Amino acid sequence: MRVLFLNPPFHPRFSREQRSPAVTKSGTLYYPKWLATAAGVAIKNGHEVDLVDAPAGGFSVQAVIDRIASKNIEAVVCDTSTPSILNDVSVIESLTAANPKLHTLMVGRHVSSLPKETLAMSDSLQAVAIREYEYTVRDWLEAKACGADLSQVDGLAWRQPGTGEIIINKQRAAIHNLDELPFVSEVYKRFLHTPDYFYGHSLWPLVVFDTSRGCPYHCSFCVYPQTFSGHTMRYRSVANVADEFEFVSREMPEIKTVMLEDDTFIVSKPRTLELANELIRRGNKLPFDANCRADIGADHELLSTLHKAGARLFCVGFESGDVEVINGMKKNNDDRRDAKYHDEAHKFVRRCQEAEIMVHGCFMVGNLNETPASMEKTLSFAKALRPDTAQFFPIMVYPGTVAYQEAKKRDYIQIEDWGAWLTKDGLHNSVVTLPNISHEQLVSFCDRARRSFYLAPPYLLYKLKQSLKDRRELQRNLKGFLTLAKYLVKGSDHQKDGASPIAGGPAKTQGATT
Repeated sequence: MRVLFLNPPFHPRFSREQRSPAVTKSGTLYYPKWLATAAGVAIKNGHEVDLVDAPAGGFSVQAVIDRIASKNIEAVVCDTSTPSILNDVSVIESLTAANPKLHTLMVGRHVSSLPKETLAMSDSLQAVAIREYEYTVRDWLEAKACGADLSQVDGLAWRQPGTGEIIINKQRAAIHNLDELPFVSEVYKRFLHTPDYFYGHSLWPLVVFDTSRGCPYHCSFCVYPQTFSGHTMRYRSVANVADEFEFVSREMPEIKTVMLEDDTFIVSKPRTLELANELIRRGNKLPFDANCRADIGADHELLSTLHKAGARLFCVGFESGDVEVINGMKKNNDDRRDAKYHDEAHKFVRRCQEAEIMVHGCFMVGNLNETPASMEKTLSFAKALRPDTAQFFPIMVYPGTVAYQEAKKRDYIQIEDWGAWLTKDGLHNSVVTLPNISHEQLVSFCDRARRSFYLAPPYLLYKLKQSLKDRRELQRNLKGFLTLAKYLVKGSDHQKDGASPIAGGPAKTQGATT
């Protein structure tokens, strides 16, 4: 079939792929990694594929409609997210109104968590995929191509033609042989403009791919393991990962770094060392960044070897400066580790600095047990750690997570409107109001914390020295700071002023249905 994989129009540079979808203050824009991998599987299975990332490329709904017509597209696979779901439903309504014969499938974490509720939002919605969807999309396309029964497509929720009954099929097993998936970087090269994508903590341009799926930890707020990839670790082979590094080096010479978007890169130390040694053996010259936990990687030999292999920076969820908050979010599988968590964090940052690996710190406020005093502890913790860069978020609870269920149970979610997960400009907004902290106060604190961290004279001096020392870091620092600067001055506008912009008109159901 002729199929379009669509990251639909919404706010410019809106990142559906990131763990908390939004327009970012640093200008960060994620690749549509999952969508691109599914497109690669469809290509491998003989389909004629197109891929459009509308927030990156500036596509309007009408431009997408025109592209579908010009390429005689028969099917659309549309990405979604919780903050954009009202918009995304309206886009599908517009596409099917323009072409009633179009087959459509919605994918992503929101529809995976709320398949029935999503399909109930509009009669124009035909089907959604649940959890990892590469092979669900493959089988759905095959069924549509030959008119087969959709009930045989594992991982699919769909609307029965005629009766309108919503049917949820058998759950699809997770992909265990990740080596059989195509290199997502090949899909990027074919369809996307790599300079469009930027991570505030990474060298630019970059590409993003995974070396594993799953996470053994059970953080209450973390959306991917709970709604998508699960808690069982699955690894690509070391040779397969090293081959993709070589592909990027050879075929995408503009790329300055690789971001490894594994939920937790260093889980198995023996496997991580094996990968590092293989990259060293092959003479890898591409720097790489990765997501990591502070309490499992503070090993001098491991970090030194990773640096030799190309490790440049680790993105670490430090989350909170208060032990009670860490305990409440179930950050560790063993509660006895909580008391030592902050000591481990300081040790990890120190060991990374010794190994010449930078750290990007992620901090969050608004979890259970949060108080005004614990938020101040978090800011002090961030400053004491002295990471290279930092981000401060109000808690973003998403359907399918324990944090969302707990917030609903305690009546902490004050706004039953998916669009309220963003400000009117598409920035992160919190809908959680705790007994002693409002959601406006959470957003305002993050604005203040950001200013306090980035405008501290010692930090500015550090960044000046770093920029003078390395031209690549100068480029990154300037690009990120020019976008961030206006938010350091004005902060976030967390007043909604009505609903978020909807690209194709209002969907039939506007509220949360849980």
